[in-house]
Amino acid sequence: MTTASPVVRRRRLGLDLKRLREGANLKGNEASRALKWSPSKLSRLEAGRTVPTPGDVTQLLDLYGVTDPEERDRLAKLTREARKKGWWQLYSDIPYSTYIGLESAAESMLTFQTVVPGLFQTSRYAEEINRATDPGLSEESLEQRLDVRMERQQVLTGSNPLVMRAVLDESALRRRVGGAEVMRDQLDRLLELSQLPNVLLQVIPFSSGAHPGTLAGPFVVLQFPDSEDPDVAYVEANSDPYPDDAQRYTLLFDNLRGSAVSVTQTQAMIRSMKKEL
Repeated sequence: MTTASPVVRRRRLGLDLKRLREGANLKGNEASRALKWSPSKLSRLEAGRTVPTPGDVTQLLDLYGVTDPEERDRLAKLTREARKKGWWQLYSDIPYSTYIGLESAAESMLTFQTVVPGLFQTSRYAEEINRATDPGLSEESLEQRLDVRMERQQVLTGSNPLVMRAVLDESALRRRVGGAEVMRDQLDRLLELSQLPNVLLQVIPFSSGAHPGTLAGPFVVLQFPDSEDPDVAYVEANSDPYPDDAQRYTLLFDNLRGSAVSVTQTQAMIRSMKKEL
């Protein structure tokens, strides 16, 4: 894994430009007005949600009085890296490409889910989930999404794999997606992955009753190897899927682990569920 992901570079560039604006004692609307930009253009750029042009960055550095050649060269390089294409952008119908770009560069992940997480899904389970949640999806788009999902899973293997800590509600394993055979294969896959040293898998059983994720819903926290790249929370059900309070979700995850059974007990639950199919 590497933080060379263009999405991570774009995010870091935005943070650097915001820091420079604040260092120049300019508010966002003042900088936008000086450059005759819309306020939304600057705010989206600083949030890492749009890719700036080299000209945009040059104008901002001039406005902020950045004259150090090394600093300007560094930010120019960062801009070039932010404008590169990630492998996932070769596919035309991927609605969550920003998330994939962040995931591909993460060092570790914390996640709570009520379905099997994408990185854990078998191809057949993923196909059934996509068909059920998006009935109008064309076969071509479905194939693209499955290809991307399987490609994403490579972050769990290799010389420097993603460290993934997952807590699942029991409903994620009880919901029979695609029938008994599909679920048996999926449960086998979970058992296999739970043996990896970089994967921690725990389940919150129904017997635990209400728990911290009952109302909060599914979420992901991505953590990066470089301290310059702050943690990212991803909450798909939110109007803004990238809330600023990643620390809140990190603490929520810790509380969810307290409601879950141990890794060994989780494996035993999965084996028992498999026998019931």
